[in-house]
Amino acid sequence: PTKTRSRPTNSHSCSTPIVLAKPQPSDGTHGTASRVFVGQIGLHAITYPKHFPTNASKVVFAVFFREDYAATCSQPYLDKVFNGEPVVFNNFLNDFRSSFFDHNRRNHAEVALQNLRQTGTVSAYTQNINQHTRTVGWADSLLMSLYPHSLKENIQLAVVMSKIEFDSLQSMQAMALKVGQTIEGIRCGDFIGEGTEEASFW
Repeated sequence: PTKTRSRPTNSHSCSTPIVLAKPQPSDGTHGTASRVFVGQIGLHAITYPKHFPTNASKVVFAVFFREDYAATCSQPYLDKVFNGEPVVFNNFLNDFRSSFFDHNRRNHAEVALQNLRQTGTVSAYTQNINQHTRTVGWADSLLMSLYPHSLKENIQLAVVMSKIEFDSLQSMQAMALKVGQTIEGIRCGDFIGEGTEEASFW
């Protein structure tokens, strides 16, 4: 019987995996650096589909390479992942693009921040502030100087008189929200009438 020789195959060259360099961390710098970052993240997601089979895994991978202000902007998506809530990777990238690619949007946000004043509740004012801070990328120290000066006078005074040395914008906002809720609660109590629990809060 004759033996059939098998053809040698160059399995090594066919199965060599593609190796990509790690994405350069993004700190929220606007312009080319942000565009490169999005390109690198997208390339990894396409090249290694087994590593990133879900939207959540892609988002976590991208957040891992974001620093400083860019990492702060990613926190809402990361919170959703930790809480088991659905996330969409393309929405994550689109939010990043809108925040760090569109210079006109950034300029509009800077103007809005400088002109923003509390006219309604502290909660509504704080939400407006935070919406624009995600776009402008200003340091916390600058935002902490800006935030209280645009509060209503009575709330601004309460925050200043607390003499608390705030270590972040978030802690300052938490204090202002607490003061605002207390004042708004007292006002609501006035309409309920004397003798009720709400009216005799203090």
